[in-house]
Amino acid sequence: MQITRGWPRSFEEFSRPLRLVLPALALGSGLTGSALAALPPTIKPTVNPENSLTGWMLAATVMMERGDVPAANLALSHALPLAPHNLQLQHDALRYAAMAGRQTEAVKLAIALPDQGGGSDIGTLILAQDAFARQDWAAMRRILTRSPHHGPLVTIAAPVLMGWSLAAEGHPDKALNLLAEAAGQPTTRRLYLLHAAMVAEHLPTPLLAGQLYHRTGNASGDPLTLQILYAQLYSGWLERHGHHKEASDAVAALGVTSPLAALVIGPLQQDLQNLKKPTPALGGAVLNLQMALMITDAIQQDGIPRDPAIIALQQAIFLDPGLTLARIFLADTFREANQIASGLAELNSISPSDPLAALAAQERINLALRSGDLAQEADALHRALVLRPENPEFLIQLAEVEDQRGHHTDAIALYTRALKASPPRKEILWPILLGRAMAAQESGNWPMVQDDMKHALELAPDQPEVLNFVGYANIEHDTDQAQSLAMLKKAVDLQPADASIQDSYAWALLKYRADLKTALPILVQAAEHAPGDAEIGYHLGVAYWYLGRHTEAQDQWNQSLDDNPQPQDRALLLQALQNGGPHLAAFEQKP
Repeated sequence: MQITRGWPRSFEEFSRPLRLVLPALALGSGLTGSALAALPPTIKPTVNPENSLTGWMLAATVMMERGDVPAANLALSHALPLAPHNLQLQHDALRYAAMAGRQTEAVKLAIALPDQGGGSDIGTLILAQDAFARQDWAAMRRILTRSPHHGPLVTIAAPVLMGWSLAAEGHPDKALNLLAEAAGQPTTRRLYLLHAAMVAEHLPTPLLAGQLYHRTGNASGDPLTLQILYAQLYSGWLERHGHHKEASDAVAALGVTSPLAALVIGPLQQDLQNLKKPTPALGGAVLNLQMALMITDAIQQDGIPRDPAIIALQQAIFLDPGLTLARIFLADTFREANQIASGLAELNSISPSDPLAALAAQERINLALRSGDLAQEADALHRALVLRPENPEFLIQLAEVEDQRGHHTDAIALYTRALKASPPRKEILWPILLGRAMAAQESGNWPMVQDDMKHALELAPDQPEVLNFVGYANIEHDTDQAQSLAMLKKAVDLQPADASIQDSYAWALLKYRADLKTALPILVQAAEHAPGDAEIGYHLGVAYWYLGRHTEAQDQWNQSLDDNPQPQDRALLLQALQNGGPHLAAFEQKP
């Protein structure tokens, strides 16, 4: 019997796509990729790369296919001097330099393109935003007006960049007219309205900014990233104009969005007085974050590469390193590409005192979970608990990890803390009790197991997971067998396709009733549903053995030994193979 882990909270789960339509991304047909790490020595070409274009191109191809951004960027930086007129190679090198966050290198590569990046959406965006960061407004305008035909990224970005440049030059009224014209398209209206609200804060009177923030608003379908961004900007404006309660309420409204938002409401409210009037740098960074959200929506809908989303987020951080949301979103994007080290490195730049530090901590947990490294998971959760010592979600997740690591006493203590810290609601408490019962069973504390099983059953008498665990545990301890068999039958009826529950019920039929006729087909079905489950394999082998099919039983047990069994299951498998089969009392007592 196995119980699946049930409590992790994913940043991805609460970061649904922005409901805007991004035009089809015409980003070239070169090789693509989407995450990072250092170039491993084992994949460096065997031919001296200083003399071999083929060697470095091979390395670049492998790293691109793996989505390893810095390694691909490094290989391309060696290949490009060997083929300086290869236009596709130039575009690939630019893209990977931008994805790696190497701004200076990306700018040089964009300048080297024909017409200084004029034919490249990414090249033009990089050059325009580099000029934007230097507040060289004249150069930025020349770059944006050089070609009348822009790619999708520059088409979206140009009105915002132009608007902020006008505001910086003392013409916020002209900036607002430009943004109002751009907001005529329904799919991007709220994007431009948000920037209009930010620019309007630079007008002598605050009335228009408030109206524009209201018109922008938060929509129920917005991703959490966008909702937090809006709440920070709007509540900052309210606080600066003396509306402290309204500012606090605007942040508190995030609580209806998701449990994850609750992690940051308090810190955001405490940080209200530190929020400054939007600057052009913040405006440019917000623009890139918005575009990354739009691209993520297109990625999920159309399967396009995530490269431009990474580039946009790197540009956001370049323009305003203090935009924490962009770092968290970039780390989440790296997680999606299985680039765990890169995501963790990005989060290391976020201070524990940042109001979004708890959100970053949850993303660190998500990255660690994706890694499958229990020690890394434990470290991420311990770091999260430094920020939120009695957060039930963090306590539960760490308890699960410690239980898997064999630290059952620590797991019990963590589950106990989680029970004390959790709201007294049935749907919250029974999974914690069940988790503690599992840890107590592993530690040999049967009285605690019985007590927690009793309470879990009282809270959730019709939950298949509870019925399964209680029934199986009692069957294993030869306790209340008839009642336990009835519980397992009920669990199967409630969840008939669950392999773990099928296995528990079939095992009870064997161990308590020696009912091979009923148990065998159920075990065969469970093994088909979970072919690599060593515990199910052991039970199926037992059924074969008592049917007299000893060769099939031994084959099944040998196979299960190769399926990474838990220590207790390995011991049972070896015992059955070495001691002439299993020894179930129900069979040996039969006449």
